[in-house]
Amino acid sequence: MNTVSTALDRYFKHSMKTVRGYMGSLDALAIAALLKCQDRANITGHLCEIGVHHGRLFLMLALSRRPGEMSLAIDLFEDDAINSCTDHAGRDRALSVNANRLGIKLSNREVFKTSSLEITAADIVERTGGAVRFFSVDGCHLYNGVEHDLRLAEQTLTPEGIIAIDDFFSPKWADVSFAAGDFLRHTELIPFALTSKLYVCAPAEAGRYQAALRSLTDVAQISSVQILGQTVVALRESVVKRGFEVLRGRVRAALA
Repeated sequence: MNTVSTALDRYFKHSMKTVRGYMGSLDALAIAALLKCQDRANITGHLCEIGVHHGRLFLMLALSRRPGEMSLAIDLFEDDAINSCTDHAGRDRALSVNANRLGIKLSNREVFKTSSLEITAADIVERTGGAVRFFSVDGCHLYNGVEHDLRLAEQTLTPEGIIAIDDFFSPKWADVSFAAGDFLRHTELIPFALTSKLYVCAPAEAGRYQAALRSLTDVAQISSVQILGQTVVALRESVVKRGFEVLRGRVRAALA
C-alpha cells in the first residue's frame, strides 16, 4: 500500500472524528477513494478547499500531497453566526491546532485567510504555482457565492481534476442546487457522483472515477441516477453500517 493510501486510511480510522466538522463517513470514504484513484493514476496537481472550518476534509487533501504539490485552505477563519456559540467555534485557530496535533505540516502559503468572493483564479494559481486536481467547494452557500466559487474551481482545474460541491440537494441550502445546476448547463464538466456532495469532472475522466467509487460496495449502497442527462453514481450509507453507527453512538452516550 502506498504512502497516500496509508495516510488516508489512518486518518479515517483514527483521526477524522477528532476534528470537528460536518463531513460524514460516507463522503470521507468517497473522497479518499477518489484521491487514491488520482494517486494510482499519477494524476498531478494541487488540492484546494474553499470553506475549511476546522479542517476535517481539508486535512485529507493535505495528506494526499505528493512532492511538489500544495494544499490550499481558503477561508476567513473567523466564527460566523452558525458556529460562534457552539462546540464548533474557534475557527481562527482550529485548522493549525488540528494539523499540528496530527503531525500534518502546512506552510504559510497553504493557509489563505480571505473571502473567496474577493479573489480570482489567478490568485489561486499564483498561490499554489499551478492548477488544482481536487477542489472542494464548501464556502458561501448562497447562489452568488456558490456560482463564484464554482467558476474559480473550473478556471483552476487540471484536465483530470474533480470538483466536490457540498450540500447538493440539501433543503437547508437550496441555492447550492440551483447554482450548481446553472453552472453545469454552461460548462463542459459533467456530474459523475452524488452523496451529500455532487462530484463533477471532465467527461473523459468520469468512467475512471465512477469505477473507483463502485468499489465501495462494502460500505455503501450504490445505484445510478440521471442528472441533466448524465448517468451519475449515487452512494448511500449501507443499512448495516448505519445501524452500527447508531448503536455505537448509543453505547458512547450510555458510557458518558
